[in-house]
Amino acid sequence: MTIQNASALQGIFIRSLESSSNLTIDLKDVTDLDLSFLQLLCSLHRTSTDLKMNLTLSGPCPEIFRDAVKSAGFLRRTGCKFDCKKNCLWAEMNKAAEKEIN
Repeated sequence: MTIQNASALQGIFIRSLESSSNLTIDLKDVTDLDLSFLQLLCSLHRTSTDLKMNLTLSGPCPEIFRDAVKSAGFLRRTGCKFDCKKNCLWAEMNKAAEKEIN
């Protein structure tokens, strides 16, 4: 899930949007990722929301994914200006992390 595979991942995401209205990305086997993957996920989420499709992240969230989201500054308390439906991946992830702490 790195820049070397970003173009291939983008193609997979586009084909997925064309073939299903419910997208699930299983994170359990993620062992390496970088900012490009997080940007692709954010774009995929925005696009799926615009198309009235569902996108969910599933599986146990690997520590490497949580660390990348946090260090890239993606964790949010509220969604960005495009988050009209109030279902931002990064805000939801932050809520889940806060629940784990409490």
